[in-house]
Amino acid sequence: MIREILKSIRMRTSHVSRIATRYQRLVLYGLDLVLWSRLLSSRRGPIPLELPHSLLKIKTIHCDPPALFVADVNSDLSHWEEGFRAVYSNVFLNLQTPDVISEIRYAHPAPSFKGVYLWDSAFTAQVWKHWDSEVAYDVNRAVINLRDGDRLQHVVSSFSQSAYTQPPVMAWSCMELLDWQSHLTKTEFRENIYQPLKDYHHWLYNHRQHENGLFFWAHPYESGIDNSPRFSTRDESKFADTTHLASPDLCSYIVLQNESLAKMAEYIGQQDAVHEHLQKASQLSERMNEFLWDETDKFYYDLNLKSGEFVRSQTIAGLLPMWAGVPDQSQAEALRQLVLNPECFNTRIPLPTVSREDPDFAKDMWRGPVWINTAYAVILAMERYGYREEVAELSYRLCEGVYRTFQNLRRFYEFYDPERFDLEELNRKKGNRFKHLTLGSKPVKEFVGWTGLINPLVIEQLIGLKSDHGQLLLSPNFPAIMRGKGFSLRLPERKLCIYVEVLINGDYQCQIYDQDGLFNCDLKSGESYDFQNRRIISDE
Repeated sequence: MIREILKSIRMRTSHVSRIATRYQRLVLYGLDLVLWSRLLSSRRGPIPLELPHSLLKIKTIHCDPPALFVADVNSDLSHWEEGFRAVYSNVFLNLQTPDVISEIRYAHPAPSFKGVYLWDSAFTAQVWKHWDSEVAYDVNRAVINLRDGDRLQHVVSSFSQSAYTQPPVMAWSCMELLDWQSHLTKTEFRENIYQPLKDYHHWLYNHRQHENGLFFWAHPYESGIDNSPRFSTRDESKFADTTHLASPDLCSYIVLQNESLAKMAEYIGQQDAVHEHLQKASQLSERMNEFLWDETDKFYYDLNLKSGEFVRSQTIAGLLPMWAGVPDQSQAEALRQLVLNPECFNTRIPLPTVSREDPDFAKDMWRGPVWINTAYAVILAMERYGYREEVAELSYRLCEGVYRTFQNLRRFYEFYDPERFDLEELNRKKGNRFKHLTLGSKPVKEFVGWTGLINPLVIEQLIGLKSDHGQLLLSPNFPAIMRGKGFSLRLPERKLCIYVEVLINGDYQCQIYDQDGLFNCDLKSGESYDFQNRRIISDE
């Protein structure tokens, strides 16, 4: 009853049209943002690392979280063990039981953000999938269930809902969950996941597509990267009209969404839809390479359709086409060189949101700091193109950066300094007084959320546990700096324990303990162990 009343009175907010004035927004969000994020959080101690079963049961979780143990003579990776545990403690505390916002469990990114967010949820589900796969599905289903017609909403909170959408990565996220396992029947999956996402896909084609076939953001906030130099000043006092731009990140998400919907359609037996989605993905990829690729700079840019000129801002958005498989091999190689260039994206904590050599680089939110979700996407992009050594190195340094910052400050954050393991030089929309009042001048803390994606990086990219529709493979991929160390991973939901020792020569000695017993295997770099058939597979 209360949920329905709130649904009927929620105010639809649109920053660009100023439907809600700053005063109204301050009244509506004041309690959540000022009270919770500024006053109470400043008094809150560090999040406890251990979660007793009595606490887990409150949120209907029946197994312990995954655990990581590192065997290291020098003990210089103890912060990995502690940080790994702390990620799951934080993501648990940010999980919300059904309430007036949602009848399904949902994840808010941090205590400061009390709502259901589209792309935050899609990434957070990837953190949950190795702990409790039912929670992972719920996190995504909450977003789908709160759609406005066919549109997945940017955010829904107690007293407001957004007039926009957000980066459409929900189909990708749901397909990732399906690759690991599904508690839904094919009929349930079709009705509750595939069909709503297909309808949303059509909505994007009807409401966000230019006549030339490329896609645009209705507003910078819709892109999720609020104050990016692509379309905003640092303090957000001015926004570009993004409806005149064709954007490489949104186009990449649409290609990826087409691919994911094609896989879903194949899973539920809709072969005609498979062809339709793959054809659309191919057509859009061709358009992106025709209009958004700059052959001089070897980079993907936003294109201003009014002026016919590129918006030459070298941001992480220009790397995301790799995630969707858009570049050919020569284009991908050019992007790889930028990723590995220390003056561009190869910083101490890698993959900043703006290239280090871009004149607009600043340690302020989306103008230079590292955000784990977009960094994670670029690592998946590098994996897609077979850059195995680079994936290992980037994954290690991204995890090291977040875990080391946690060791120093005892918190997880919204974004990170690409050059330091602290917050000293970071700002949050400097000059924007309203944002400073509500959310502060530094990264929001307890942000897990997509910052927790570092744990899936450890599990899937470094230890190398992969799944294809439930068929498990083990393919370790550690950088040279990790040689001589051993990693033990425990996954209680799967009743699975894995130990990987990284040998001095770069090979791996592995032990796997599952419901069928104990198995040993020696793997060379690039080899995988097939759990189902108990055999070693070579990539060659």
